Amino acid sequence: MLTRSAGILIPLFSLRTRHSLGRGEILDLAPMIDFALEMRCRVIQLLPLDETGPAEQSPYSALSVNAIDPMYISLLDLSGVGRVVRARARAAVGKARVVPRSIVRREKLALLERAFRATRARAGRDESGDLAGFIAANAYWLDDYALFRALKERFEWADWDSWPTELVRREPDALAAARRELADQIAMYQYWQFIAHWQWSSMRAYAVAYGARIGGDLAFSPCRESAEVWANQDDFDLTRTVGAPPDEFNRMGQRWGLPLPNWERMRGNGFKMLRSRVRHASSLYDLIRVDHVVGLYRTFNFGDDPEAQGIFTPADEYQQRMQGEEIMRTIKEEAGAAEIIVEDLGTVPPWVRESLTHLGVPGYKVMQWERDWGAHDAPFLSPASYPELSLATTGTHDTESLTTWWREQTVSEREKLIRALGIADKVNARAMLNESALDAILEALYAAPSRLVIIPIQDLFGWSARINRPGTVNDSNWTYRLPMTLERLRRSRAIQSRIAKLRDIAIRTARFNP
Repeated sequence: MLTRSAGILIPLFSLRTRHSLGRGEILDLAPMIDFALEMRCRVIQLLPLDETGPAEQSPYSALSVNAIDPMYISLLDLSGVGRVVRARARAAVGKARVVPRSIVRREKLALLERAFRATRARAGRDESGDLAGFIAANAYWLDDYALFRALKERFEWADWDSWPTELVRREPDALAAARRELADQIAMYQYWQFIAHWQWSSMRAYAVAYGARIGGDLAFSPCRESAEVWANQDDFDLTRTVGAPPDEFNRMGQRWGLPLPNWERMRGNGFKMLRSRVRHASSLYDLIRVDHVVGLYRTFNFGDDPEAQGIFTPADEYQQRMQGEEIMRTIKEEAGAAEIIVEDLGTVPPWVRESLTHLGVPGYKVMQWERDWGAHDAPFLSPASYPELSLATTGTHDTESLTTWWREQTVSEREKLIRALGIADKVNARAMLNESALDAILEALYAAPSRLVIIPIQDLFGWSARINRPGTVNDSNWTYRLPMTLERLRRSRAIQSRIAKLRDIAIRTARFNP
């Protein structure tokens, strides 16, 4: 079990070093871990690493919930990808802070194919028992993924239910023929995954050596256009899609497009796919964040009619609680030594959080949302009242930054917050959020009993950029990158001064135990 700790929320794609090609890469984690430890933040919390299709930005809509996106592979020391070739790719990508994903993808995948060809020609280390052992150990997901990925390319990324009928139905003879015909591409995708997981293992070892921990995100469900849904069609009701129930922001609810899990079918096979997902995640992470946990208890879903209201599955509260607790126990069982935290935000009945507490699983306490909603004027709750079994934070990947939130509040709302935090004598509610005011807020949150405090990196430094705006599809979502490379950040006197203040806050609030 993790001791009282602080951490940083940052997507892997947001990292930036002098070696990375247009977006964050796996080996960028080493300098990020160093950077975090300077602030006495022991945990690096990431978003899903899952590979997405060429037109998809969101890591929650992936081609596979097990495959690491090859775009995260670092090019350093790969066969056939020398300094000149990397420099040429870097020139093609350019020096802009945010580079279109399509350009990065084009350059990165071309170099990864070059590395695969060079490795094959030289019959080097990666063609030895290490690669064969990786393929054998991961066959439970890698076989279907590599074939699915090759078929997607063959059919120009068309939806799998438009493929030839024998492939849609996964007839054994058709699958065997496809494996023979696409053997070269399949071998390449297996090699890419081997390199990605090999690099990841080195970063996991680096984190352990320095006393840091890496947290990952278990997306709620595979998307329809994924290897897992294609390979396990009976585990889903493909006539219905998952979403969120109506609320004050969306009277019709949200339609996410994910296929509805067939919970009865999954229960009948012992939650085989879920178990393998969690087992795989536990090999990558020290902490596993379970996304949209309320959906495991009761899944809000829609049919094809865009005007029809959604329903909960199961419909009965007793069945919902039994299902959710059975699934959560399964997750805990398969997670092994990995710590489980759950995202329990949004429209969540009180009994779900009671159930999670009973199971000993920490949920979220987002400072701006923790209020006594039943009382007059809905006062904010003091972080001192948060339970130890919780994760305290100022936001998630879907929220605006703390600086933006403060700017958009009335003076009255700001005053209510600083009174609840006990910092009214330190913060001027009528002024913008300067560094001293930000520090007072962070220290009040760090001092909470919550076992974990994980803060978005933007809120630690008072930056205003956001990662994602839910309900929108645009080029700014899922593209956030650090304002400069980690090397430059660590050389900056202003950043070093800020780090020293954050380090002092962590030490004063007992968030770091050497």
